[in-house]
Amino acid sequence: MLSRFYLLFCVIVWGWTFVATKIVLDYVTPVELLGLRFLIALPVLLVVIRLKRIRFGISKRNVWMVALGSVILTAHFLIQITGLKYTSATNTGWIISVTPLVLAVLSYFILKERLGYREIGGIAIATVGILLLVSRGDLSNLDWLSNIGDWLVLASAHTWALYTIATRNLSRAHHPLALTFAVLAPAGLVVLGYMSMTSDWSVFLHLPLDALIALLFLGVLGLAIAHWFWQEGVADIGAARAGIFLYLEPVATTALAVPYLGERFTWATALGGLAVLAGVYVGQRRKKQR
Repeated sequence: MLSRFYLLFCVIVWGWTFVATKIVLDYVTPVELLGLRFLIALPVLLVVIRLKRIRFGISKRNVWMVALGSVILTAHFLIQITGLKYTSATNTGWIISVTPLVLAVLSYFILKERLGYREIGGIAIATVGILLLVSRGDLSNLDWLSNIGDWLVLASAHTWALYTIATRNLSRAHHPLALTFAVLAPAGLVVLGYMSMTSDWSVFLHLPLDALIALLFLGVLGLAIAHWFWQEGVADIGAARAGIFLYLEPVATTALAVPYLGERFTWATALGGLAVLAGVYVGQRRKKQR
């Protein structure tokens, strides 16, 4: 029962991070938001690792793969945060849920893993949903092709899939929380180093209360605690059953973004979101064993 609470907590928090990001972006740049999030999350994550007595133990032969994962993850965060400047949190929540299908496609091309008819059918259905979301239901007006925010969010689904592929073997050899810290730490040092030369840090001391709360939410709950709880839940009930909870993430985003940010929830959003989730469900569904 406790493990399911952990997983439910994670998907709600991750869904709400898109709303929190929109709030903070009114006052800081995407790079600054990422750096501040690292600054808050890394110490918390380190404390969790120490309390759980998790060994780091990254071998020398894996250092380059950790560095590659760090580069990809940094690009992922920057692309997604920048995309959120130009699109709604609601659209972001629904579009990002297509990540499992993107992972299946990239695994087919990079890892030569099999891509079955269920995956292909799911991709087709989800693609229709994404087109409805991006075009706001008006496919005849080609202005939606220039909607940079939605396309950047879709690109971030690809960067997350690439990160998953790049760190797949690492996650099998090391504890996920230790690996997360090892990947985030160098990225945090680089981003914070850049900020030390380009940002006016006094601005951060005068952020309004809602932005400060959102920033703490992103760093403490969204990045550190949620990663911890997710690993606890997965360890108890397994990755496949835990993955079902991710279907609730865009619902959590919409439930907060519509009343708090005043974002519109139209028929195109509802139909497009359902099509994306249906596509992911079909694409991930496995044939019943005899």
